[in-house]
Amino acid sequence: MSRARATKEDTEVIKVEIPKSLAERFRKYVAEKYGFRRGALSRAIADLIKRELNALRSQSSNTVDSIVGLGLLSDYRWEGEDLAEALRRRANVPDRR
Repeated sequence: MSRARATKEDTEVIKVEIPKSLAERFRKYVAEKYGFRRGALSRAIADLIKRELNALRSQSSNTVDSIVGLGLLSDYRWEGEDLAEALRRRANVPDRR
């Protein structure tokens, strides 16, 4: 897999402080997964940030998709009533107000 090398204009330096024990564990992880090549630490951090942000994005869309999916799987017919009340009644959950 070929990776394009980022230029100085495409990169930003972010300094962070983390516990020494976490840094040691992370460096070991990077060495095992990315090797000892130059830039491996930066690449690993960028990959983890991308993965976390993508997961966050998919979680928010999954929530809506899950709710819509439940409706598609259900025989319930929503007719504009309060959605929270309709779901509570459908699930037989007592009103906690």
